[in-house]
Amino acid sequence: MPCTVHPISPSDLPHCITILSRAFGHSSVLIDAMLPHHDTPAGHAQAVASFRQSMQTDPTAHFLKATDDSTGQIFGWAEWLLLEKGLHVEEEAEDGHWDTAEEREWAKVLWGQLLAVRTKAVEEAGGNLLLLSLLCVDPTYQRAGAGTALMQWGTRIADERGVEAILESTPVAAYLYEQNGFRIVEKMKWDVPEKFSGRVKPEVFFMRRPARKSAK
Repeated sequence: MPCTVHPISPSDLPHCITILSRAFGHSSVLIDAMLPHHDTPAGHAQAVASFRQSMQTDPTAHFLKATDDSTGQIFGWAEWLLLEKGLHVEEEAEDGHWDTAEEREWAKVLWGQLLAVRTKAVEEAGGNLLLLSLLCVDPTYQRAGAGTALMQWGTRIADERGVEAILESTPVAAYLYEQNGFRIVEKMKWDVPEKFSGRVKPEVFFMRRPARKSAK
């Protein structure tokens, strides 16, 4: 299916969060921790507000949508971070985002460890690289080219700049990323407080795509 990648506008975000919910359901421990109840009206609204804040405050974030060329329908979207001087640090979400203080702490533990891995890679690159923070495609349109188009938007810029690209992947999505030059570096190891020891941990691979120069 022919598709085109465009910047997301704030008015697109409600539909994008609906796609996120369809794509992940409750299969992602990390998504459920960071965006609780994203498939309910209240959780959906909170997720929209969270991403809208990122659009407004993070100068490194580029939100992109893949649209059907014939209908204009959005069927996938992504957030790429174009970094030149390191990561932009977001303000923490308000406590009302979670049902309990413990759920907020769980999200903070997971995000803190993921951020530490990202920060290490960014520092190793001198602050200059591309980071795919999120990519999701509506299950109705799987294998229609949206994921590849959104992926290649970022890898093209990485090649133009001659810099590395990094991301975190679920086991299911790793194949798409490998097809675009990424390689699994390590599986995330979660070090959580004892009270969370019985919880299911996210299964996440950290992947890197070496810097390369595009042919001109």
